[in-house]
Amino acid sequence: MGRTYYEIIQVSPDASPEVVAAAYKARMKKNHPDVGGDPEEATRLNEAYEVISDPARRAQYDSSLTRPRAEGPDADTEGQERRRVKRHEIDAAISYCVDHDSNWHPARVIDFSILGLRIRSHDQLAIGQNVVIVPPNLASLAMHGTVRWVRVFHPTIFERVYEAGIEFPDQITNIRQRLST
Repeated sequence: MGRTYYEIIQVSPDASPEVVAAAYKARMKKNHPDVGGDPEEATRLNEAYEVISDPARRAQYDSSLTRPRAEGPDADTEGQERRRVKRHEIDAAISYCVDHDSNWHPARVIDFSILGLRIRSHDQLAIGQNVVIVPPNLASLAMHGTVRWVRVFHPTIFERVYEAGIEFPDQITNIRQRLST
């Protein structure tokens, strides 16, 4: 099976229209034929964006995607995708820094696994960015990861909250202890 439109644009299937547009523009900036990019990839990006930027076409496309039925002890609920490893909910304060930047940003960890974590922050991250994550005042427990997806929430009309999925390059088996410290 080929890549989904979400995989082509590199966003989560529940990404907001703003995140989809930003990711499309960033990917097209690198893949446009006028800047030496791959014409076939640019065509795929345009096709994917045309579908998932239109709410009606996106809903139809989403309903056409087949998701594996969850089974066994790791199945959360019927109809959801099976995850590679079990995720655990948590509300933990952390700080993160984007590679090649010396600014630290506060964030909250929403859930985690040995493969990665989901954070919420008032500062926006971009897909593909490498980040360093540390619990408060514990730089010795630093974790490195890569942003795999992003989305934005609007809890109020004056506020934006960004959510990002961070994937670790290697499993971190003591992640719970690192976040609970």
